[in-house]
Amino acid sequence: PIEYLRRAIDIPYCHHEKWDGTGYPRGLKGKQIPLSARIFALVDVWDALRSDRPYRPAWSNEKALNYIKEESGKSFDPEIVEIFLKMIEL
Repeated sequence: PIEYLRRAIDIPYCHHEKWDGTGYPRGLKGKQIPLSARIFALVDVWDALRSDRPYRPAWSNEKALNYIKEESGKSFDPEIVEIFLKMIEL
């Protein structure tokens, strides 16, 4: 393996974990999920919602923000959501 990438392995491996423990592959919960994966999970969903997909058009900024807020404490780390919202609403 490439040594300098070792720390990044948590991102693809854990970004489907959810803050409330209902995610996969390991069912990690809260701060058991590596910080990098918690950040990436939120950004990945934001990008997916705001982008056109073959099966649906991109969501509006407002609709995507509402979804992120609804999932705070469920899918996403509430602290990460709070920081993200401050940054995105600048």
